Amino acid sequence: MRDDSVGDDRARAAAEELAWREIIDHYGELPDARSEPPAQDEPGLPAEPAVEQPVADTPDEPFHLELYDEEFTPPPLPPPAQVTPERRLAWVGLVVSPVLLVVLNLIHFALPGILTFGLVVAFIASFGYLVATMAPRDPDDDGARV
Repeated sequence: MRDDSVGDDRARAAAEELAWREIIDHYGELPDARSEPPAQDEPGLPAEPAVEQPVADTPDEPFHLELYDEEFTPPPLPPPAQVTPERRLAWVGLVVSPVLLVVLNLIHFALPGILTFGLVVAFIASFGYLVATMAPRDPDDDGARV
């Protein structure tokens, strides 16, 4: 029985191959890859449309699209926020303390323990002050302005 199923599979594969060959043979004339392409003025071939190159009005002027009649001028900026001296000192402590500790560590300069402790406390105190004095925000405000 096993030989019959193998023979049926081979016969089916041969029939499919024969059907595909027949389709390919009757599909049409195969192009000859070694020949030159046909000329455009031969009858029966569609003519390719000529592609026109856009002509610029003035080649020296860059592309300019004018959407509006008048130029847009943005409104003046609001005045910068006034920073209180306490907040300014807190920002200095927040930024300068870790930078000073890293730079001194990179140049292998050892500070006395009390000064190192003071810089760490200044950093933590500055951060705490800035967080504690933050202005409350509207929970629905996503920060976008129109």
